[in-house]
Amino acid sequence: MILITGASGTVGRELAQQLLETGRPIRVLTRDAQKLSTLKGRVDIAEGDLSQPETLYAALRGIDRLFLVTSSTQQDAYVLQAGKEAGVRHIVKLSTFEAVDPKMAEHVQWHREREELIRFSGLAWTFLRPTMFMSAALDWAKTIREEGVFYFPGGEGRVPAIDPWDIAAVAAVALTKPGHEGQAYALTGPQNLSFGEMAQVLTRVLEKPIRYENISDETAVEGMRKAGLPEYVVEGLVGTFAVLRSGRLSYTTNDVARITGRTPRTFEAWCRVHKTAFL
Repeated sequence: MILITGASGTVGRELAQQLLETGRPIRVLTRDAQKLSTLKGRVDIAEGDLSQPETLYAALRGIDRLFLVTSSTQQDAYVLQAGKEAGVRHIVKLSTFEAVDPKMAEHVQWHREREELIRFSGLAWTFLRPTMFMSAALDWAKTIREEGVFYFPGGEGRVPAIDPWDIAAVAAVALTKPGHEGQAYALTGPQNLSFGEMAQVLTRVLEKPIRYENISDETAVEGMRKAGLPEYVVEGLVGTFAVLRSGRLSYTTNDVARITGRTPRTFEAWCRVHKTAFL
């Protein structure tokens, strides 16, 4: 059986749906079963907390493959310990492009630490390293609706944003097909867009003028702190903004197409699916 952590999150929710469509038996782990009420009766729901190891053993019983989303290295350690005892054989870990090399991960070293912990755990592993999620654009919805503008400290940087649906599709293959053990996949969308070009796409889809306005890191930090983000996350994102503006994210890969057999979705396709969120 497959266990999905983070099933109420952006990728986990998509993954649960895709696996259900294949008829695979799955279990989802959540701290609050009410958040997964739409899955009730369709999947096995286990309540537990990745930060409380004593709650993990029952959730992992009978599980051989695991989709893992964590927010700390300690959580990975707890899952690995419980997973080994439960007989888990393969972990598909949602990581990030920032774990690729030490230089890239200087400002978010914990991503690389988590990968290394899993890599040397003795369990089979697959790392998924996506770039910016297209769903991050939902953070701009309010100002797009009210002002016809979105604010972001991206400068002239370009990024191959990816639809979370495509990340989930790769995860589904890695969890159900052989040959993905010991692999790390760099997951991108098919286009390398600037934020100005994203504004043009939104203009076309929403049929009203949308513009992009660059902001300073200081302004972005103020907003993130007001939103209640932990300080280590704020610091990591500031580092990511700098990487983005430097042009180091100006690339695309064919890993999604190679693994799933189809081209990843474009930003415009994603916008059309989520159009009502911006109206």
